[in-house]
Amino acid sequence: MGEKNDYIQLPPMKKDTSADVVSFIWEYMKLPEEVREKVKSEMDEIREHCRDSDFQRPNLYDIASAEEVAGLEMSMQKIFADIITEASGIACWVYVEKYVHHKSLQEMLGERKDADKFIFAVDTWFEKILGT
Repeated sequence: MGEKNDYIQLPPMKKDTSADVVSFIWEYMKLPEEVREKVKSEMDEIREHCRDSDFQRPNLYDIASAEEVAGLEMSMQKIFADIITEASGIACWVYVEKYVHHKSLQEMLGERKDADKFIFAVDTWFEKILGT
């Protein structure tokens, strides 16, 4: 977004609009104008070709059984929960090390080499949000 477009305004939406739809629109609006135009032209092309097609959206249960889908869903929920738990734990650790024990970024990176990029990102956000 250039200096002229520091703000974006989303169109009016119904209260029950899916959060995924709102998120998609938000991300789309943050794209540079030329990228948005390219996406729009590709969507127009897809819409044009689909009109002439007898394409039907597949029923997921024709591809995999309900039990397989449920098993995959449970596995994915556990994976996401584990990722969120790990990320939250590291974020808390960074906060304590930085603001309670007053360790530098380099000291923290030296202690947890396995999560160096995440520690760097969390430290950067803490700096931006909380300052030092």
